[in-house]
Amino acid sequence: MRSRSARLRVAVRAFALALSAVLAAAGRPAAAAPQTQTVVKVFTLKYRKVEDALAHLRPLLSDSGAVSVVLETSLNSLTVRGTPVLVEQITRAVATFDVPLRAIDIAVTLLKSPGEKTRPSDKANVSEEIRGIGEKLKKLFNVTDFIRLDSVIVRGTEGQRVAYAMGGGYRLSFLLDSSRESTQVQLRDLSLERVWREAGREVRGEILRTSINVKLGQPYILGIGRDEAAGDKLFVVFLANWRQPGPGIS
Repeated sequence: MRSRSARLRVAVRAFALALSAVLAAAGRPAAAAPQTQTVVKVFTLKYRKVEDALAHLRPLLSDSGAVSVVLETSLNSLTVRGTPVLVEQITRAVATFDVPLRAIDIAVTLLKSPGEKTRPSDKANVSEEIRGIGEKLKKLFNVTDFIRLDSVIVRGTEGQRVAYAMGGGYRLSFLLDSSRESTQVQLRDLSLERVWREAGREVRGEILRTSINVKLGQPYILGIGRDEAAGDKLFVVFLANWRQPGPGIS
């Protein structure tokens, strides 16, 4: 009986020691995990604004715990700290983005679809490219009859705001925003206004304000809807291409 009691006391003591060892281990900090290697790299942009570069890099910076970025707008530079793999990806992205601003030619045609039937002579006064979009106008807007109010080739450079007074008393303006894609042009803050004179002063009424992406070499049809002042449906067709250097132009 006494031996059984002794064995019980030994078992209880062993259990208490084991429990205390477990609790002590739980209270100690775990061994520090090996730290991930990080590198720091400074990028000084030559052609583009650092703020635009940050927007371009946003997809790579979605994991805020993996990379940190510090901007120096006065130096047009950004400092990146992250894993070697991420920093290498950012290096390639910056090299692709920081290229000379591109010159752009945009053919802009303003069309209207009046209530009355258009004369054949008016319909013929449209370029081949614009005449070819007749089926698109019919399919997208159920428009089969239109005339050209004006056509112009707008020349500008990325980052530049352009404006043009078009026929019929309309004024078009937009910002040629820096595009992340080489196959499209971004027209940001695009505005179409109708301009007229009233009591000896110029009055402007904005009809539309939007932003669009225009694929190079493909007509982009912007349906304005009905201009209440004129009573016509309006359409603006954009056809954009990077401007190619000519002889003696570098």
